[in-house]
Amino acid sequence: MPKVKRREKGFMPMSVAGILSFSTDEAGGFKVPKWFPILLSIATGIAVIALNLI
Repeated sequence: MPKVKRREKGFMPMSVAGILSFSTDEAGGFKVPKWFPILLSIATGIAVIALNLI
């Protein structure tokens, strides 16, 4: 029966290292809910349309 070679737990490729370190960093600042940018863009769109109608 052939031996199964296990993967060694070593270094990650350089292309993945930056993404993982960026996603795990915790930045200080405001915590914005996920729905807020959507609501803000809809409100801005309505305001621009309303100002063009005046």
